[in-house]
Amino acid sequence: MKKPTHFFDVRGGRFSCFFYLCFFSITLSYAQKESPPGAKSAGMAGAVCSMADADYHPQAVANSAFAEHVSINSNYKNHYLLPELYTSSLAIVIPWKKVRVGAYAQRFGPEHYKELRMGLSMAHRIGHTALGLRIHWEQLAMEGFPTQHTFTGELGGIVALTSKLNFGANLYNFTLSAFEHQPLPVILKCGLSGQLRSDLTVSVEVEKSTYEPLFVKWGAQYHIAPPVKFLLGFRHPANSLHAGAFFSHRSLQAGYSLSWTFRLGLSQEFSISLSLKRK
Repeated sequence: MKKPTHFFDVRGGRFSCFFYLCFFSITLSYAQKESPPGAKSAGMAGAVCSMADADYHPQAVANSAFAEHVSINSNYKNHYLLPELYTSSLAIVIPWKKVRVGAYAQRFGPEHYKELRMGLSMAHRIGHTALGLRIHWEQLAMEGFPTQHTFTGELGGIVALTSKLNFGANLYNFTLSAFEHQPLPVILKCGLSGQLRSDLTVSVEVEKSTYEPLFVKWGAQYHIAPPVKFLLGFRHPANSLHAGAFFSHRSLQAGYSLSWTFRLGLSQEFSISLSLKRK
């Protein structure tokens, strides 16, 4: 009986494996450069660190200070229509006395490469200012390599400059944490958001990572009808286009967004959240 041939001994197998690994590395790199998951945020290209809206708390910790009720959010993102590349997350925000306490869990990647993140946050509003702090626990697991863990810190703030104009900033990894064989970036985001009309809000944000060029993001949120919001965004120099819709009915909210990256194609994201009003 002929001994089965190993994949790497098949003619062209090495090239196919090399091509797959290169393509996966490129798509993984682009996926990691994107903002934290959230269909509503993705529709605005992630330009949300200055938005006084608790729906954006996974992207910027100070946003959770605006939560009025207990909120539970579930989110799923498919990167570039590849079944192996997806991010799923679950987050909760709880008003407790004068502060807002939050927690989340998130997973990215297939079995042979996966990133797990969990975090606890606290945010508080003082006059026209909102401040937030979040501690992340992060795990990196690669097949054939030891699993690594680390803790990172995040700070954020939002200031109401006028009744219709906000300034926001968010700093991820101020602790300068790193995995043993892979450094983690320090990411600073600063932005402005303004209400041009009662039904139209626009925002602009710049983001700088220690390992990436400066990103500029623009977003717009338009209230088509009381329960429906339409979202648009653009991100440069990634040159990605973003669009989405957000629907709310009583205590239930649902969102869907699409983003197009010229090099890698289409990604889609879906979220659903539930608000629990205390009696």
